[in-house]
Amino acid sequence: MSFSWVELAFGAMVIIAQGLSFWFMYWLFKKLRKPKSAAPAYALDTGLDGKAIPVLATFTGLRRVPWVAVASNSLNPMFRLDGQQLFYRVFRQKQRMFHDILLVDTRSAYGTFNLIFEFTDSPFTFIVNLGSASRVAYVLSLLPSSVPLSERAQAACLGEPPRERGV
Repeated sequence: MSFSWVELAFGAMVIIAQGLSFWFMYWLFKKLRKPKSAAPAYALDTGLDGKAIPVLATFTGLRRVPWVAVASNSLNPMFRLDGQQLFYRVFRQKQRMFHDILLVDTRSAYGTFNLIFEFTDSPFTFIVNLGSASRVAYVLSLLPSSVPLSERAQAACLGEPPRERGV
C-alpha cells in the first residue's frame, strides 16, 4: 500500500491542526480561570472629593436573587458618591438619593467583591464589583450612617470575616 506525498502532507497537517487546537483550548482554560485583576489601589486624594470609586463592573439585578444579573457593564462602569446622592451607570447614568436605599449588602466569591444596593421603590438592585475587600470597606465607610447595612456589610465595614447564619 503506497501513499502519495499529498496524502502524507494532508495527514501531517491534520495532526498539527489537532495539536494546535488542543493547545488553544488548554491556553483558553488557563486564561479564563485566572480572576480579573482589580483596579489599582484607591488613592484618597483623587476623584471627586475622594468619592469617585474605581470599579470593575456594574450590574442590575433582581432583589430576591442577588447573583443573577439582568444587565451588566464592564466597559464603562461608573460609581460615585456625591453629597446625598449615589450616581451609577449600567446602561445609562442614574442617580438615587441615599434615603431611597432600602439595604446595602456585600457578596464575595472567587475574584469578585460586590456591593448590592436595594432600593425602596424598585424590584431591581444595583450591584457594583469593587475588586477588593479593602475597597468594599472603604466605600461602606463613605456611606452616611442613615443608610441601613446588612450583617455582612457591617462585618465588612469593621474588617471582620463574614459569619455564617445561625453561628
